[in-house]
Amino acid sequence: MTNLKKMLRAGLMMTLPAVFLAVLGCAPKPQAADAAAGTPPGGKGPGLSEIAVQVVPVTVESLVVRHQVSGTVAPAMQSQVVGQVGGVVARVARKAGDWVQAGDTVIQLDDSQLQLSLKTAQAALEGARINLATGQDTTAQATPKLGLQAQSAESALSVAQRNYDSRKALFDLGGATSSDMDRAKSDLETAKANLASARTAQDQNSKADLQNIAQLKIAVQQSDLALQQAQLNLQHATIKAPYAGRLVSVKVMPGEFVGQNAPAFVIGSREREVDFSVAPGDTPALPLGAAITFSVNGVSYPLKITQSSEVPVNGVVPLVAALPSAFPLSYGAVGTVRYSLSLARGALVPTGSLQTSEDQNFVYVAESGKAAARPITILAESGSTAAVSGLKAGAMVVVNPPPGLLDGSVVKQIPVAAAEGTR
Repeated sequence: MTNLKKMLRAGLMMTLPAVFLAVLGCAPKPQAADAAAGTPPGGKGPGLSEIAVQVVPVTVESLVVRHQVSGTVAPAMQSQVVGQVGGVVARVARKAGDWVQAGDTVIQLDDSQLQLSLKTAQAALEGARINLATGQDTTAQATPKLGLQAQSAESALSVAQRNYDSRKALFDLGGATSSDMDRAKSDLETAKANLASARTAQDQNSKADLQNIAQLKIAVQQSDLALQQAQLNLQHATIKAPYAGRLVSVKVMPGEFVGQNAPAFVIGSREREVDFSVAPGDTPALPLGAAITFSVNGVSYPLKITQSSEVPVNGVVPLVAALPSAFPLSYGAVGTVRYSLSLARGALVPTGSLQTSEDQNFVYVAESGKAAARPITILAESGSTAAVSGLKAGAMVVVNPPPGLLDGSVVKQIPVAAAEGTR
């Protein structure tokens, strides 16, 4: 019996009549009885009976997945404006929710004390300027006098020198006495001393004048700076909007004291953006300029990413997409951000076609009326679709192989549409 079975499987006894097989008391078993589901590649099925299989064609392209996260419309810039001088609030010109232009008054402080400080600074500057002018006039008057004294001393020295020279000449000839020479020499020494004294006074006065004028100029500069500070303080008593936008909140009321650097109001810019966060693994596929869609109440808006920190915060990476002014979305609107990621490029097959045997992944393909096991490498998976290598475009992959399907089994192909949403 065993040999007969082998002959039957080899096809050598296929022409014997069924009656002969009945007489021998044995009949070949059906193919399905020997086949086992998930038989690994290389197991050859007899292919005696046709097995119906569902097939889909292979396409080679990128496996793209679509993710979605929540996004919120926010001002592109939001600032907390503080008081730069202390004072009591005299008037609140705008309230939260108001739209303002750059430079519009939002809060006015009582500036009576600042007005007085400004007048005091103006008077101090005027006094410093008068002192400088007086010092310069005094210097201008004193300098010529000392110059004349020095010139007079030089003339006296010249006369004394000539008198001494003539006396000495007479003395040498015997026409002058020793006492005459002593007087002439004394007069010469006195003239030299007077000239030295005049020049010293002239130098000392010049240095003193320079120092005095320099100090007076510094006093003018300091007074001018004090005046500028007083003017700035008076300007800061009016707390203005730094740019065009909408007031988010106003933190003070009339009669309250606002200290220097204390919060006064919060403003958001007219320009808007969509803030959202993604998983760190998605950021490489979302560079600056990457396209996303933002959907609110069933309406989708195409946006582009304009900011990416690439640094996770609490496990996610914050991203920003600019919102064009033409899109009618208000601050605080919440919607859905959708973006696509390309996981891998390869042959796309349903995950239901993947088979494993002894750590080898494979799929069945239908070709020439038979099933053929093809080893593959899984590149990426998403949902019901996998990207693999080892298959060519157009190959007919068997989806959910039925029990008993073997490498070499005769199959009948039943085309099916790819599962919805697999790409």
